[in-house]
Amino acid sequence: MLNCFKKMHLLVKRKQKKDLSANNYGQTSPFFLEPMSEVALSELILSDLKKVQIKQTEVAEKQRETSRFGIENLPDVVLGKIISYLHWKEKEWLLLAIPSLERLMNSPLAWENFENDRSYATEKLYMYICFPFLMEHELSVIKKYGRFFQTCTLWIHKVTTFDKERGNDFRLLGAVSKHCHGLKALSIMHTSDISVPMLKTCAQSYIWSLQELVLKRGSGFRLSLKSLFYASIESVETGIFSYLTYIQEKGLLCHLSCLDFSHGLIIDFGSNKIAPFLVQCVNLRILKCPIQTVNSNLIICLVKKNLSELYVVNDDHTQQTCFSEKIMMDWNKVNCELSMVMKYKFNVHYIFKNRTVCNEDMIPNPFLKSLIFDNLSSNISASLLHHIANLYGQTILNLAFCSNYWEFLMHFADLGRINESFKYLGRKCLYLKSFLSCLSLPSSALFCLVVHSRHLSTVRVYKENVRLSVSDKPEGFFLQKMAEALGTPSWDMVKKGDNIFIVPSVNCKLLFASCFSEF
Repeated sequence: MLNCFKKMHLLVKRKQKKDLSANNYGQTSPFFLEPMSEVALSELILSDLKKVQIKQTEVAEKQRETSRFGIENLPDVVLGKIISYLHWKEKEWLLLAIPSLERLMNSPLAWENFENDRSYATEKLYMYICFPFLMEHELSVIKKYGRFFQTCTLWIHKVTTFDKERGNDFRLLGAVSKHCHGLKALSIMHTSDISVPMLKTCAQSYIWSLQELVLKRGSGFRLSLKSLFYASIESVETGIFSYLTYIQEKGLLCHLSCLDFSHGLIIDFGSNKIAPFLVQCVNLRILKCPIQTVNSNLIICLVKKNLSELYVVNDDHTQQTCFSEKIMMDWNKVNCELSMVMKYKFNVHYIFKNRTVCNEDMIPNPFLKSLIFDNLSSNISASLLHHIANLYGQTILNLAFCSNYWEFLMHFADLGRINESFKYLGRKCLYLKSFLSCLSLPSSALFCLVVHSRHLSTVRVYKENVRLSVSDKPEGFFLQKMAEALGTPSWDMVKKGDNIFIVPSVNCKLLFASCFSEF
């Protein structure tokens, strides 16, 4: 410290000499300083150090305060949007951690959607210990916050003919009808073993609750019925035909905004039997069904009413019915008819599942936006990739190769041409935005797709399934190269066990639902 003072004193003396030499007449310079004692100099330096220390302390306290209360200082709209993405149990935990957020919890901002997703609760939140009591917790949340719900998604997990009022998930539906006064939309995900006789047995809990919801909220209320019926041999006789007949009798067809009866249902009839029911769904906006249950005329009729999104499943049951899209579907006719309608928005999403696929199985479709290959029992050739690019390059937005159930298959054939095939795919698919793959894929092919695509922004692949080429090692170099090609600060692969089916602005639950697991 003393050495520091001496150096400072020497600097002051040099300043004095400089000022004296600058004065030609030997007069005292206005900048002349009297020699300072070491005590005075130390006091001066200590005062400056104290000022700096105080300022640093104030900045540190402000930073701590900002980091501690930064969440609470966010605008209500932003904070409410963040909270709305949380599971209902996570919202309760957040409220315990930050009690001041109660004002937001007691508002519609935090409850954009309520969903009783028990698979997330048990797998991610480790609530399997209290699984038998989950429904009671869900009922209490609906009772407490139901008046703020804007939309609601109910998974009907447990339904048996022996259940009465206790242990039956239909109690949730009754609670929603009773407490959710501001509800705008309700989506019901049905379980795999449900049938119309069960629904009739639980009529008071199911149909009456739906009727009450519809009557209270009027024509603006949106009702979505999904997963009708999951692969079940026993439900063939009481399948979607019986179900639509049942809800037609109850006057609910006209209130449907989304209908999904695609999940492995064995259908032995075509569009002629199901069309009269679908035509009565005047507010139907989203339809997911086996492709053999619709035809060109039915699609034109539905689009002219309200239909905007059509998800068609072409699976092993479709093959068994000897359905031919070339014969049954005239997409050019649909395009010509709809071009005369002033305002319409119509998108088609193809899902090929549990079957073999060749070039002849796909025909031109000017409305196609998504192409999903789920659990194919044949490999994917270079010819098929070129065919996809040529047919749908002008319209396709989403391309996915899901599930590798058939482990013995070489998923992508013609490995010697795979880089060239993916390069061609990237160049021809002008508006491709997302690419997903659960299959084994060389890193060089993935990079070729990304670097030659114009609008590709979402690429999701499993880390274990990407085979790094020599030029892409180490892994960090490949990740950086992919990020630069995508135009993002960083990019990473998905780890096994994590959800790969996440695409912005896409209804992933409809597009990627698999017959091997409830999504």
